[in-house]
Amino acid sequence: MRALWDTLRGVKTLTVGEARGQLAELIAEAHQGAVIVLTDGEKQVWLDTHQPLDLETDNPGLEAELLKSIAGPFTAYSAEEMHSIGERIIKEKTAK
Repeated sequence: MRALWDTLRGVKTLTVGEARGQLAELIAEAHQGAVIVLTDGEKQVWLDTHQPLDLETDNPGLEAELLKSIAGPFTAYSAEEMHSIGERIIKEKTAK
């Protein structure tokens, strides 16, 4: 039943015991694009060939957006503003 479900999902799932002795083949399949999951009880490990995202080289657009968000319209509160906000909150809480 699991094999049918895996075929429908496009995932090949094996227990650690089933994978033993064929790890080189499974890695080759994953490198070709197959989705392979190894299980050990409730634990799962996915074989994946994707490299982590390198923001310096992989996505300059994302880096630019992140930098814009840092330099956005947000400014730190002055000491006076923080004091005023604190007083207002205290007044609201004690009025209840």
